[in-house]
Amino acid sequence: MLFYLTLSTLAEDERSCAEEIFITYGKKIYSIAYKILKNHQDAEDTLDRVMINVMENIEKFSNQSRNIVEAQIVIYTRNAAITLYRKNMHKSKYETPFTYVNDDGEQIEVDLPDERADVEKITISKENAAILEKYLLQLSEDHRDIIKLIYLYGYSYKEAGKILHITPNAVASRLFRAKTKLINMVGGGFNERI
Repeated sequence: MLFYLTLSTLAEDERSCAEEIFITYGKKIYSIAYKILKNHQDAEDTLDRVMINVMENIEKFSNQSRNIVEAQIVIYTRNAAITLYRKNMHKSKYETPFTYVNDDGEQIEVDLPDERADVEKITISKENAAILEKYLLQLSEDHRDIIKLIYLYGYSYKEAGKILHITPNAVASRLFRAKTKLINMVGGGFNERI
């Protein structure tokens, strides 16, 4: 596994953190990837890719609560698996809708974003985060993930793009669409507070 080779390049405290994440979440990463890809080898490749991403961003995981680490791991895993799925689909030259089965047994269709959309910059303050929390659950996973990566975990557009395997412009576009949906859910009065 490439994970073990990369692990040897880390400082001792970073190595310890990465090992703990692998031991704690390795099976969960594999399970999520397998549910999406339905292939053992691809799930193992996804596990390897996720752990390399974790090591490349180890400072984002050090000294974080278990819930934050787990949420980031799920986002990393889902997006690495979707990227591999896209790559496999491109190779097969057949377009089919992308769906996966979540933990509740529901089949979810994932809207793969158009990366060419124009970008409009909008910011959301921390005060508005409490208002938005209940509405976030109504968004698609893609939109929830981008909002969490940018606003909750503090990733830059470039870092979020690397995690999601999309360009920084696509990050901005997806973030714009997510915020637009939130504004429409909450209503017009909210738009003035953003």
